Amino acid sequence: MPIRQERAAQNREELLSAAIQIFRTHGINAPLQLIIDEAQVGRATFYRNFADRRELVLALMEQALDRLENRARSHMKHSDGFIRLIHDHIHNIPYLTALMEYWRVIERNDPAMVQIYQRRNAILQPLIDNAIIHGICRADFSPNDYAMVTSILRAALQGHTHTEQEALAARAVELLLNGIRA
Repeated sequence: MPIRQERAAQNREELLSAAIQIFRTHGINAPLQLIIDEAQVGRATFYRNFADRRELVLALMEQALDRLENRARSHMKHSDGFIRLIHDHIHNIPYLTALMEYWRVIERNDPAMVQIYQRRNAILQPLIDNAIIHGICRADFSPNDYAMVTSILRAALQGHTHTEQEALAARAVELLLNGIRA
């Protein structure tokens, strides 16, 4: 890859990483200049990569789906792969934090979001089916239910530090999977 293309790809990754950090700290409507400053790039570099906040958020969501797909693929060989995927969220709190407010920027019925939901469902369905076959998951569980699970895990975002958030996420997963019954 030529040096110019390599640098452009690096700038994009730095902007996405900076956006995760800034959105995590300041929320999804933080000034874009904070992201530009965090990435240490020029304003023109930002706009060469993303036309606006919506495109940035969509890029972050696509990146999150890529991570989800990789984790799902690695867990598919296990009968409890879906449960393992849920446990993975404990260590993915920074991404959940940054993207939990995506709906403030992009409508749920936006065609790009519809495609994202379809891709998410296609990634999750084989794991869910496998968990149902093995009696690990209730038969009526769906990818839309998974969205509720991740919403429950977002309670971990009340922690002030990454360590507190991971501990809260671990507790949320434990309560979610084992219930509250004695």
